[in-house]
Amino acid sequence: MRKIWTRVRFVLLLSGLVVAPAFARLQNTSECPRIVEEALSTVDSFCAATGRNQACFGHIALTADLRGEPGAISFEQPGDVVDVASLESMHLSPLLASTGEWGVSLMRLQANLPDTLPGENVTFLLFGDVEVQNAVPEEEEADASLKPMQAFRLRTGISDAPCEGAPQSGMVVQTPEGVGSVIFNINGVDVEMGSTVFFQASVSGGMTVSTLEGAAHVATDLGAQPVLAGTWVRIALDDDLQASRAPGWPRPYTCRSAIHAALPLSLLPRDIDITPAMENEQFDVVQGNIEASRPLCGEPGLPDCENYPFLQGDHQCLLTQGSVCGG
Repeated sequence: MRKIWTRVRFVLLLSGLVVAPAFARLQNTSECPRIVEEALSTVDSFCAATGRNQACFGHIALTADLRGEPGAISFEQPGDVVDVASLESMHLSPLLASTGEWGVSLMRLQANLPDTLPGENVTFLLFGDVEVQNAVPEEEEADASLKPMQAFRLRTGISDAPCEGAPQSGMVVQTPEGVGSVIFNINGVDVEMGSTVFFQASVSGGMTVSTLEGAAHVATDLGAQPVLAGTWVRIALDDDLQASRAPGWPRPYTCRSAIHAALPLSLLPRDIDITPAMENEQFDVVQGNIEASRPLCGEPGLPDCENYPFLQGDHQCLLTQGSVCGG
């Protein structure tokens, strides 16, 4: 039976990990953090030239589905890239010190940024046991109602760091400074943000959204929640990794601070300091404003309304329907 999508298996020297023998020589996990640091430094070097709507790959065995006609595609050098519009899905490897496998992919996407800002892109950094499936129909890409990979399905490993100092599997997204907010859709959840945000997603654990700096807003057909820096939310997912409930109440990410400290943020274009977990007193103010439907900006201790218009009700919308995306 002829399949529409062609599965291609790549053995890559992907955008940026150290060679496999360096991992294989490890006798135990005590040197794992050092190897991770060296690997990320290599990614930083080889993926610097990644362009708009491209994915830069690293050193793993990668399984990918490609859209369109079958074609012979090989990745042989660190920093090899592919246009994300041609991807149907990709699956990265968890960090396995015994075999030298670890998946790291850097994507630079346009999202809803205007064509007049060709040098500005949203950075998506994926690492570890991560699977991404393109959810933008090909016909929509053709008429530009959605940009390449502006909607996708995400699954990640959870609590799978192989050693202290290594990151758990996940995805970090960062928007450029000074361009306002961007919007994309993950697992049926509209994410609007002007910030740096960490995502994990699984059927059992749902999708977690942690805002490391700036502010974000998540919305489904069933409801919406703001996610200010220092807080996180969880959205329940069904067996198809689609949002099945409204986002849960935001809360300080005190219990997740150790997870965030190990994230490979050095690969992002903007240097940031991770915002500490929101203090209870400030969170009480945020909670009160949410319950009273008051803006979450423009007050002492809250973000600037000009930089985060969605915090005062001016929301963009992609795939969800109803008032959660309205003003």
